[in-house]
Amino acid sequence: MTDPLADYRKKRDFRATPEPDPAPPQPRGDSVFVVHRHEARQLHYDLRLERDGVLKSWAVPRGFSFDPADKRLAVRTEDHPLEYEHFHGRIPKGQYGAGTMQIWDRGRYELVKIPTWAEAMARGEVKVVVYGRRLRGEWHMVRTQQAKNSWLLFKSKDLYAGHARDSALGIELGTAPMATVPVATEPMRSGAVGECTNDSAWLFEMEFAGLRTLAQKRGDAVGFAPHVPLPPPLREGLAALRCGDAVLDGVLVALDANGRPDHAALAAALAGAPSPSLAYYAFDLLQWEEFDLRGLPLLDRKAALRTLVGAHPRVLFVDHVAGDAKALLHALREAALPAAIGKRAASTYTSGASADWLRIDVPAARPGSDDAAVATARAAAERTAAARWKPSNLDKVWWPAEGYTKGDLLAYYQSIADVLLPHLRDRPLHLNRFPDGIDGKSFYQREVKEGSPAWLRTAPIPHDGTIVPHHVVDDLDTLLHVVNLGSIDLHPWLSRVATPDQPDWAVLDLDPKTAPWAHVVRIARAAGRLLRGIGLRPLLKTSGKSGLHVFVPLRPGYSYDHGKLFLEAVARVLVRELPDIATVERMPDQRDGKVYLDFLQNRRSQTIVPPYSARPVRGASVSAPLQWDELEDATLTPQRFTIRSMPARVAEHGDLFRKALDDPQDLLPAIAALEDVLRGR
Repeated sequence: MTDPLADYRKKRDFRATPEPDPAPPQPRGDSVFVVHRHEARQLHYDLRLERDGVLKSWAVPRGFSFDPADKRLAVRTEDHPLEYEHFHGRIPKGQYGAGTMQIWDRGRYELVKIPTWAEAMARGEVKVVVYGRRLRGEWHMVRTQQAKNSWLLFKSKDLYAGHARDSALGIELGTAPMATVPVATEPMRSGAVGECTNDSAWLFEMEFAGLRTLAQKRGDAVGFAPHVPLPPPLREGLAALRCGDAVLDGVLVALDANGRPDHAALAAALAGAPSPSLAYYAFDLLQWEEFDLRGLPLLDRKAALRTLVGAHPRVLFVDHVAGDAKALLHALREAALPAAIGKRAASTYTSGASADWLRIDVPAARPGSDDAAVATARAAAERTAAARWKPSNLDKVWWPAEGYTKGDLLAYYQSIADVLLPHLRDRPLHLNRFPDGIDGKSFYQREVKEGSPAWLRTAPIPHDGTIVPHHVVDDLDTLLHVVNLGSIDLHPWLSRVATPDQPDWAVLDLDPKTAPWAHVVRIARAAGRLLRGIGLRPLLKTSGKSGLHVFVPLRPGYSYDHGKLFLEAVARVLVRELPDIATVERMPDQRDGKVYLDFLQNRRSQTIVPPYSARPVRGASVSAPLQWDELEDATLTPQRFTIRSMPARVAEHGDLFRKALDDPQDLLPAIAALEDVLRGR
């Protein structure tokens, strides 16, 4: 009999590669699938389906898309052994498939519509339903005549189909356990009364006057706990959720004639009276399919919930304001609504009262009461705060070629503030001012000048034997104030005011000067492979000009020297790997047209532009967070991301750089692994 693993064995030296040396194939009938993220010479994904004791394999260069219109090339490769289901690691240079191999998804699958695997392969049509943490639902592969082993992979139109995200929920489930969340679970609730805050660690939602209830979908069955009658429109709304099973947390609400939540209207609706205003406002997701999501951060649970809830008018997603409750409280006051709920963005879901949820009363004057004067004073203070910064010369052109004005830039920063401000808060800031636009003279400013508004927050920072007050941008008013001064881009420290010698990130700046963009991309790919291969989870963004920034979020306690020395070693490994295009030579005239790997940014008082910051260059480009896979797009350029295009990108993807704040990492294991790389192991 022909050995189905002969090609696999022939291509590998098992004395040099950690890949499994397989036993003879033994069919086991589990119907498992696994997807590897394979950072070889070119990044691709390997889809493997168990059949006849081996893993039938396809290489998918552009990965997966949940948009059925996206047809992705899939190249049939050699069969792999069943042991490969659990393999991950770094295949050494010089070996077949050298690079980092990570398990990207794994689960079970079913062959559908064509009764046998042999018939499916003979017809060149493999149709499967997969049950993974990322991939879900029905997928088709169709053999083409374009080249040998060429297939097309695409998503079927089912519950999970949607826009071009690469996973069913658009988030990472991580270690979420496979467990059923009982619909009788006691809901989480606020554990205290809080006050308005602008802390970036919190998000804020409207409090709804209605019936708090958990909603469930179990296949075709839907319902609420506690049990309430389900009018057909609500039943249809829950049945339309983009999943098979789910448990949601939310509030049943009915509105009065003035459009406000009303308990009497709700009682009448639940008693059977027709109510076109009855709706379920969902604000949390406890379970998706067979996975218990309660241990995930709230922001991830809400992002997943947004994916499930469609445009049905009776089941609605409750959005939130990130980091600053002031604007929400103002809107609630105008609508005569009572309170907001503050929730810690990173919190898990725990039943009962929790300090991670705070009820924040909307302040309202009650004429004739002892509180009236206090409420009036508060309202006056808020009016003053709303007008703290004074815009000027909004029609002044700052980008002559494009015609963009100061007003355009202020509008951009206002639209992007929710995702930008968390990356600025509590950090000393340097200004680079262009009062006459990008073609005029500019000057660098560390110090807050005399005569600046008293309401500005400043941080006293020792510098050259004196104390220099620095701007600190904690809120929208301060952001717009410094931009109005001519600060087109923003330059925060890598560390915070309270811990100026402990950076939150180590940064490798890939600076091309005159080198081609393709070289920057190639080095970034290599940097990502190396850092992931030694156990880190790096982030990537454009500089907004011509380079790329690679970030490694750090756990508290590391100094600037730690980050600098670590990234110097990383840079030297990359130069050793790519000597023709990469250099650590500081002098520009000595670089021979190579990309400079700048690790010296990791010093006290050095700055780096944050994500979403505009840049004073032609086109009004901005520093754009990237997903690593976007480096495989041959049309990618930094100029794609501008003050015009970035708001729509954020609306679609959210803050792709959020993990710079939420995913601090330990360098010590990575340093040990890097030493092994340096020794050539």
